[in-house]
Amino acid sequence: MPIRNTATIFEKLTKMGDVTLFEPAGDAPFQEVQHSDLKQKRTAFDFADCISHVQTPRGSKPVLKTMITSACERNCNYCPFRAGRGKTQRVTLTPDEIAHATVTMQQAKQVDGLFLSSGIIKGGITSQDKIIDTAEILRKKYNYAGYVHLKIMPGAEYDQLLRAMQLADRVSINLEGPTEERLEALAPKKGFMQELLIQLQNAHEI
Repeated sequence: MPIRNTATIFEKLTKMGDVTLFEPAGDAPFQEVQHSDLKQKRTAFDFADCISHVQTPRGSKPVLKTMITSACERNCNYCPFRAGRGKTQRVTLTPDEIAHATVTMQQAKQVDGLFLSSGIIKGGITSQDKIIDTAEILRKKYNYAGYVHLKIMPGAEYDQLLRAMQLADRVSINLEGPTEERLEALAPKKGFMQELLIQLQNAHEI
């Protein structure tokens, strides 16, 4: 599909930046560093709000931290982009747009990796497809060899998890509560066993 002009893509990325602050991209989210030093010296491809430094097996890296969409049909109580929250600006990017932005920022030496998550629209399977499509485009179309961290959506299928693990350096799953009761209080529409724990078990087997 045709890719929109670069300025439009990055305008959408910067709008997404405020929301992705709440999506941890590493083991220690409170130690995650936003690339705020760039704000004083922006150029056409300096998008500091979208860049975080995270610890990876390859060392500390600046990564583009973004989402397919900040729209979501779930109503998790803690989440800034939960369904029905009017304050959140809803932004959607296509897999092609995110892949193009990642490569452009990599070439500009702004990032050395991608962290990609998404709100859930039309179910976890559909949302996971878009995350995987982005990684496929990066790896195959652009021959991208940089660091990629993909989120696994609640309810994603086994084959999707397998493909994500083949494409990414790292995958992660949000498990917001240690018990079914605690999860229900935080995220009423998430299934403890059928959507989350099964993903962890499958990832361990793979």
